[in-house]
Amino acid sequence: MKTTLFVMLKGPHESCDLDLMERIAGDEDKAALLFEDAVYYSVMPGRAKELKRRLDDVYVISDDLQARGVDDRLIDGFQVVDYPKAVDLIMEGYDQTITL
Repeated sequence: MKTTLFVMLKGPHESCDLDLMERIAGDEDKAALLFEDAVYYSVMPGRAKELKRRLDDVYVISDDLQARGVDDRLIDGFQVVDYPKAVDLIMEGYDQTITL
């Protein structure tokens, strides 16, 4: 089965059509890698639940959590990764990568 990794940069307070992920990837295995303000999805209970419901895995960049001072508020079910792991996910972990 084909796999898709969505690289998310914008936070939940900005425009990001989560339905688009389902339209693009359909029933494929899909995951998200949260960078920059997108890490706020991992600390806001309602938004976290909404994102996790749509995806098989969600990864969060540790440096971006720390830079925003929310690393101690991480909700269960999000996998914290460093930049080398993010590169591995993008380059080798999934069949295609799409930035939203």
